Amino acid sequence: MKLHGVLTCAFLLLLSSAILAQERVTTIGIQLKPILSSDLINTGPQNQKIEDINYSITPRSGYAFGMVIRKGLTKLISLETGINYVRKSFDLRITDDQSQLDIDEAFSYVMYEIPITGLIYVQLSRKLFLNTSFGIAADFLPSDWDSGNPQYYHRSFRTSWVLPSLLANVGFEYRTEEDGYFYLGFSYKRPFTSITTAKIGIVDTNQQIIKQSSFEILGNYLTIDLRYFFHENPERKARRKK
Repeated sequence: MKLHGVLTCAFLLLLSSAILAQERVTTIGIQLKPILSSDLINTGPQNQKIEDINYSITPRSGYAFGMVIRKGLTKLISLETGINYVRKSFDLRITDDQSQLDIDEAFSYVMYEIPITGLIYVQLSRKLFLNTSFGIAADFLPSDWDSGNPQYYHRSFRTSWVLPSLLANVGFEYRTEEDGYFYLGFSYKRPFTSITTAKIGIVDTNQQIIKQSSFEILGNYLTIDLRYFFHENPERKARRKK
């Protein structure tokens, strides 16, 4: 009897999810995604030593923001796309074992992201939903990047002007009847290749680049996802279902 009750509750939960899902409804939202870095996803510091020169590149925080468009395909599945501005920051450290050389600089990459993901809902209560999604993204890199001063040279060469990535997401969405939808979740992004190759070297007194190192910069990162979807007018939903 207990097992029968559990199965009945599970069936009713799935049924209610299907009834209240977003079939044939298009919603538009905005999002802000602070970027987190972690050694667990292979985004920790990279280090090299060229003779007596130590080079280190460490990923730092960043952010992405933009718009989201959600289209309901069935009662349980939706499609999401949009466009995001992405800025990733890094620290560059150069030290010399033999001299007093100690350079600590920051640089950033700017990209534009167009994601396409499939979204599945699970209803937890009348207004609270668990969302999971998986898909791909196209990252557009507008140019190479460079920084430096009279002591050092740095230039990051993009692997390509457009790069594909895998996307996975999980989060919670609170839906109101008048004020729209509020979403909090986490995303993981993994490009298929490195995003840039960073060339770094010391500049001597003749302005020549010496003791140059090379780093393959990975684009893996985690984000905290904050989203707001605008309220969809019920009359518009009714007309779409006719």
